[in-house]
Amino acid sequence: MVYLSTLEKSFALWKQKRQTAPMRSQLLWSLLLTPLCADQTYNLSHFAKGVFAEQRGEKEEARAIYESVLAKDPESYPLVTKVVALQSREDIPAASATLRSFAKKHRKHLAAQLHYSAFLRQHAPHDAIAREAALETLELANRNFPETDVVFSPLINLYENLERREDSIRLLEEQLSSANEDPNHWLALAPIIDTLYPRDDPQHGQKLARVMEKVSEYGLHQENIARRVSEYHRENGKLAEAIETLRRHLELTPYSHSLRTRMGLLQLSNKEETAGELTLLDVIAIDPDQSLAHGSLSKLYLKKEQPRKALFHRAEVLRISGGTPAQAIEVANEYLDLDEPHPARLLLEKFRFDYPDEAGIHARLAIATLRDGLTQEAARLFRQAEALAEASKNPADEQYLDADFQIEFAQSLVEANDLESAETRLRQAAQGLDLDTQPEKYARAVTKLAKLWIEQGKNEAPAKALLQRALSLDPNNEEAAELLK
Repeated sequence: MVYLSTLEKSFALWKQKRQTAPMRSQLLWSLLLTPLCADQTYNLSHFAKGVFAEQRGEKEEARAIYESVLAKDPESYPLVTKVVALQSREDIPAASATLRSFAKKHRKHLAAQLHYSAFLRQHAPHDAIAREAALETLELANRNFPETDVVFSPLINLYENLERREDSIRLLEEQLSSANEDPNHWLALAPIIDTLYPRDDPQHGQKLARVMEKVSEYGLHQENIARRVSEYHRENGKLAEAIETLRRHLELTPYSHSLRTRMGLLQLSNKEETAGELTLLDVIAIDPDQSLAHGSLSKLYLKKEQPRKALFHRAEVLRISGGTPAQAIEVANEYLDLDEPHPARLLLEKFRFDYPDEAGIHARLAIATLRDGLTQEAARLFRQAEALAEASKNPADEQYLDADFQIEFAQSLVEANDLESAETRLRQAAQGLDLDTQPEKYARAVTKLAKLWIEQGKNEAPAKALLQRALSLDPNNEEAAELLK
């Protein structure tokens, strides 16, 4: 019996490279360095010719070459699959015969049995003889490979297509009474139960409960299985059991962050707020980039009326997952209102990278940068923001050059000792405000203008009048009150 182990290794190397020169080199070295008998040399060299023919698009020539090699080495299943793939393009009977011949000679070759039965069901689904052959193949495979999900699942499916419900039930009962400890065996039974029994049938619930019991017993260390079992309990209104399933999984697999997050969410749903909060905090302590955990904590802290904590986690969601410029500006404004320019600046820096032409991002970044003490960089950002807004074809961008922007820009100019330009900015800011709707902002603008005059030792009387006006509009304006002293 001649095998193609050397040839198959060469072919595997070729698939990795997909380059003609390295592929040819690998095949030639295999021929030169491996001691081969005459048949092996023929098989290997002709297989190489078949590969090259396929690459040239000459499918018929490749098929003829592979068939000649298969005639000399009928025991090579990889070669069978190559031949069948080419035969299937135009000659289904020939492909079926090739597969049937190999499958009948090798009943203990599971892949061949599955390949043959699947081929028949795919290419001749309504042919009675083909269905009978597929059924015979799968039933023999079920005897040779008992309790194998890739065998019993298609076999039950075929029984159902043939309207042999009793055989489907019998085979399902055999699997349910199994002592198999492979969790995948049990998990494969769940969709079969869903197919064979209506959800309102007590048998459905009983059999699915047994499946989940066995899956839990043997497979909770696997993330997909723990998630499936937990969801089963949640869908049946058993949140405590769903949480316990995930807790047991995490004891076995502590690094399963997605399911730790899931457990925290279920705890919150089960009104276990303290436990849920601690679980989600554990998640981000282990991995700060878990966006879902941050989002859930943000909602929790809003509910608990802890806005600063909620704001931090909202910002983290934007940092990790991104968002719109409007979302970033909203969060940054909240930080600025809380006199926390540093986190506002860090967030806006990220969004400036993502949205380099967004005037609003640059405008708020300039303000945050100035308040964070980076005066030189802030001056550049103010000018960039103004240029972007003025060059923009979107009229809405003008809104970002508002009074707050002008007041902060003026402060930047003061830092740069450009006092005349700063005064102009403050005058423009005050003139552009509506006293009826924005008295506090007007008060802030004229306070800054009065301060600028006082520091220069000029316009003392007008400065005093502006400060008094500011206090009348905003009695909480501490800066104006201090300057009046």
